Amino acid sequence: METRHPPVLDMTPEGEFTTPPPPSAMDRAMGMALRVALAVAGLAGVFILASFALVALAVLIPVLLAAGLVAGGILWWRMRTGRGMPPQFVVIRRP
Repeated sequence: METRHPPVLDMTPEGEFTTPPPPSAMDRAMGMALRVALAVAGLAGVFILASFALVALAVLIPVLLAAGLVAGGILWWRMRTGRGMPPQFVVIRRP
């Protein structure tokens, strides 16, 4: 046996829907709290992304400096052992 009740439609005798009641003070306060909570959540998300960017930079800058030092050392060694000739770079192309 089904015990569901049909939905209640608030209509005028002419068949038009009635206007909803104006929002109460509690509805307005909850709407304002919702907007503030969404703004705080968005700001927290921006701070999280900024912190990820700082962590990535903190990791990548030392790697970049180390790679630059290694490449510079290799170029310096090639120029030192090349007796004044510029270093030659070899590109291997595989089919």
